[in-house]
Amino acid sequence: MVESDSAQNTPPPEFQGRLSAGKDWTEIVAFVGDLPPLPHVASQAIVMVEDPDTTAGKLTNLLGQDTALAARVLKIANSAMFSMQREINTLNQAIMVIGFKSLKGIIVAATLRQLNRKFGKPEQMIWENSACTAIGCHTLASFLRKTYVDEAFLLGLLHDLGKLVLIRQLPTEYQAIINKTKQGRIYVDIEQEELGFSHPLIGALVAKKWNFSMETCQVILHHHDPMPDAPQNIAEEKTAIVQAADAIAHHLGFGHPDGYPDQAENVSICLNRLSVKLEDQQKLIEQVKENFAAQSSVYM
Repeated sequence: MVESDSAQNTPPPEFQGRLSAGKDWTEIVAFVGDLPPLPHVASQAIVMVEDPDTTAGKLTNLLGQDTALAARVLKIANSAMFSMQREINTLNQAIMVIGFKSLKGIIVAATLRQLNRKFGKPEQMIWENSACTAIGCHTLASFLRKTYVDEAFLLGLLHDLGKLVLIRQLPTEYQAIINKTKQGRIYVDIEQEELGFSHPLIGALVAKKWNFSMETCQVILHHHDPMPDAPQNIAEEKTAIVQAADAIAHHLGFGHPDGYPDQAENVSICLNRLSVKLEDQQKLIEQVKENFAAQSSVYM
């Protein structure tokens, strides 16, 4: 069945309300379409960890085909988050010890870090925020006793995927956006003004291109959107955790130059939304800070 011209010209739902006037949504689709696919080994591994018939041996053989990815997986597996009584020396050990769900987050961390081969100060700043937000999501989800702690870590890593793509593809333009945050403005507002769209849309589209779940894409898409006073479903709850962790990361100074708006009030709003008691909020912020200090080096 051939679509009518009107159907072909209708943007997908994720574009609704996210493009400035006069911006052609098909240009965004073409921009994302021109991006390289997720590296083969990483892409295959992410699919395999979701397959109940996959064995540790199969994953070991696959990851062994990419020595850089394998080395980084081992490095992260030996980090404080996954530390054991003895050092993990082989990929098979790493997979057996940390499990498939955690392995998915590690593979994504290793792959995203490689996405920006030019790793100057802007890239480091954005990646520090991604790593701190991921650790913050893990810390918050653990504190809240959620069953999706490993998934929360992955969502934190991916939340600013759009920024990592934009700084890679539009380095001059995005550096100008970063500079404008020194004027007390947040990224999404400047991006919308300068580009006609913002990083959550790009991140969601890239995650979709890379075959991440629809829920993951939706969390990325909505992580800067206004939220209800209390989450109404699991997807909103996960988005609220990402929002809170991202706010904490910025509050701690990770992800922006001097002059970025203070996030203390936003942190409190986000944690209240998750029903975190006032007396626990500062403790959680300190815990994220400590966890990031202990674990961040393996992600950089």
